[in-house]
Amino acid sequence: MKIAVPVASQDGLNASMGDSFGRSTYFALVELDDKSVKFIENPARQEGSGAGIKAVQTIADAGVEAVVVPRLGPKAIQALKDAGITAFEFTGERLEGAIEAFQAGELSEFSPEGCGHSH
Repeated sequence: MKIAVPVASQDGLNASMGDSFGRSTYFALVELDDKSVKFIENPARQEGSGAGIKAVQTIADAGVEAVVVPRLGPKAIQALKDAGITAFEFTGERLEGAIEAFQAGELSEFSPEGCGHSH
């Protein structure tokens, strides 16, 4: 299974979490079978609007099945759902913690009602 995590740096498992899904600098693509990590730039981060939706397309094209994120907007949640990608909430600071929490089944799924996004 492959997951995507928004990160602010490319520092391996020590990478700092990105503040937001659509505006993160990079995505860490994590292959859980062998714990390999590949970093890709988020081309949507500079968009004036619709960054979350464009970011979803980027990770969907990479074959991601789930995302682990600190927060999501309602449009990004819907775009992820439409792409068949499940979103999980993680508020820690490092990529390694996000991977461990995901694998341990400790994370809750996002829902459009509780999106963690201030309106």
